[in-house]
Amino acid sequence: MNKIISKINLKNYALQIFVVVIGSFLLAFGNVVFLSPAMINAGGLNGISIIVQSFFKDSDKVLVYNITTASLSIILWIIGLIFIGKDFAIKTLLSTIMVPIATAFLSFMPYVSEWCINISTAILSNVEDVGSILLAAITGGVIVGAGVSITFVGGGSSGGVDVINFVMNKYLNIKQSVGSFLIDGIIVFVGLVILLPQDSTFLVQCLCGILSAFITAILIEYVYIGAQTSYKVEIISSKWKEISAYVQDVLGRGATIIHAQGGYKGDERVILSVVFDKSQYIRIRDFIVKTDPNAFITFTQTNAVYGEGFKKIFSRKKTKKE
Repeated sequence: MNKIISKINLKNYALQIFVVVIGSFLLAFGNVVFLSPAMINAGGLNGISIIVQSFFKDSDKVLVYNITTASLSIILWIIGLIFIGKDFAIKTLLSTIMVPIATAFLSFMPYVSEWCINISTAILSNVEDVGSILLAAITGGVIVGAGVSITFVGGGSSGGVDVINFVMNKYLNIKQSVGSFLIDGIIVFVGLVILLPQDSTFLVQCLCGILSAFITAILIEYVYIGAQTSYKVEIISSKWKEISAYVQDVLGRGATIIHAQGGYKGDERVILSVVFDKSQYIRIRDFIVKTDPNAFITFTQTNAVYGEGFKKIFSRKKTKKE
């Protein structure tokens, strides 16, 4: 039985690693092929790197872009380790390594870099054409948003400024989609202030960058967070005490213990009911399987959850007519 559990866990970890790697390459591809060549500041590390590389000559810009991306990824990973925790940092470490590697691979690898340049050139044959810049912004925003979302699904972060996004979610209870758009908006604004005096046409890239950031936020909302933001799980297990302790001590969620009776044999049962965020789905599922592979588990998506740890509920004030 232990061997079966180990195989299940190994498959889950392998799948999560694969998902994070795919998400990292999509993120790098969207930035390197669509956003960076058009100088579209859509926020994130890409936006910061575009701002930094603008102070260097054209021959050094690609190298500066890659160095800036790699350096900031490491710094922000350390911030995530301090403020979010070791577990999150370990899952984010793969993305922190993969995104700069994927960026460098797409930028410098023979044949691959030429292929990427050909795609960029085909779209941006006339870099002053607003339609071409808009197409690059929309396409890049979709690919980057998909990459970030897929990485989130893998149980980690895409690294970079998304670490700040998770910190805001943890301490300020700001949704990832809102936090992503807020952070990207600030980076776009800073880029506008710094680069617009150098080139008045940069305003077009900034406006397209805002659109691209908005598209990325929408992708995160519906691919990762989805229309449903929370889950309710009911667990029937002989090891409900261990599961309850994990839910309360590690996940920081409450657990309701329901005493019930089996309909077939009339045995006394304990049903553990837990409500949690979608971001905690993989962790609680894997722990239950590891603790009791014979547990009976029912997951249910919820439309809205109000109370401590979730949304606050406010009563509507009555009008004079009422």
